[in-house]
Amino acid sequence: MKKIDYYILREFLTTFIIVSIFFTLISLIVDVFENLNRFIDNQVSYNILLDYYRASLPSMISVTIPVSCLVSSVFTYGMMIQRKEWLVLKSSGLSLYRLSIPVLLFGFLLSVGSFYFDNSIVIENNKKKNDIKSSYMSKNKNRIKDKSVFENVYFQKNQKDLIALEKFNSNNNVAVNLNFIEVKNGMLLRRIDSKKAIWDTEINKWNLKDFSIRNFDNNGLEKNVVISKNDSLIYLNFSPKDIINTASSSEEVSYLELKKQIQSLKNNGVNTLRWEVDLNYKIAYSFISIIVIFCGIPLSVYRSNTTLAFGGGLSLATIFSYVILLKFGQSLAYGGVLTPFFGAWMSNFVFIGIGTYLMLNARK
Repeated sequence: MKKIDYYILREFLTTFIIVSIFFTLISLIVDVFENLNRFIDNQVSYNILLDYYRASLPSMISVTIPVSCLVSSVFTYGMMIQRKEWLVLKSSGLSLYRLSIPVLLFGFLLSVGSFYFDNSIVIENNKKKNDIKSSYMSKNKNRIKDKSVFENVYFQKNQKDLIALEKFNSNNNVAVNLNFIEVKNGMLLRRIDSKKAIWDTEINKWNLKDFSIRNFDNNGLEKNVVISKNDSLIYLNFSPKDIINTASSSEEVSYLELKKQIQSLKNNGVNTLRWEVDLNYKIAYSFISIIVIFCGIPLSVYRSNTTLAFGGGLSLATIFSYVILLKFGQSLAYGGVLTPFFGAWMSNFVFIGIGTYLMLNARK
């Protein structure tokens, strides 16, 4: 790398660190005020508060990184224009494309690092944070998570029972698209699919609606099947409490864990569309850092009087648009309109296109 590359990277990193600390502190302060009443009502001790915010910090950092990348790229290159450094470099034959290389390289490395960070450190600390919230920050001290609706749930009750749910509402104990799989020595024994299941608290059974029950012999071959649209009470080896206490949504498991879960469900004939969308999302979202940098660099060239306030406002608007488009693509993929890959990556493709257009039309 040339001296100019080190100079640009140093200017970018200085801004990036300052902005990251600033937005992380803002996130921390907002969270404190949002939960202040809960802390007081539950008489949460100082040590528990420290543990809670120590566990919350990784997720806050993960959220602030893309915003910091965009602010830093817009501000760094914008200040180069204001200080007339741009004119000197351009006259020496260096184009915007060439000057973008060091920051884009950093963005790529940051995206790779974010993938590891989000799928290991963030997830582990989120579990700790949720445990603290359920144990010490709720007036109901029975360790039930402070969450009523669980989506894309998968868990293994024991060595032989696998449960998958598209959605579960703990307020009324209603499960949507339930898949219950019973295996023995790796062989499928029984599979139950129900479009809707309601937990009967009086007799501790599930009331299945519009369901099918398939039984298999010791060779894994289907021996009989029952299909019914009528209601039927049946005992299954799990309860709503098991779902609430042990289930993990796709947002709470790592990429590798989710991939294994999908393969396990596929092997037992379960439709894994929603899980596959979430799997692709985990990869697609990790590239947000380099994509916003790719868009931010040419944006700074279009406005010469760049300030941190302008960079911050532009960054928030861009990140907001990116997230909205990302969720829209997810929804289309969940509905089967797009494939899991294109649904998860749609936002990335759109912003890569925007960044390419801006880069090609920026001042050379």
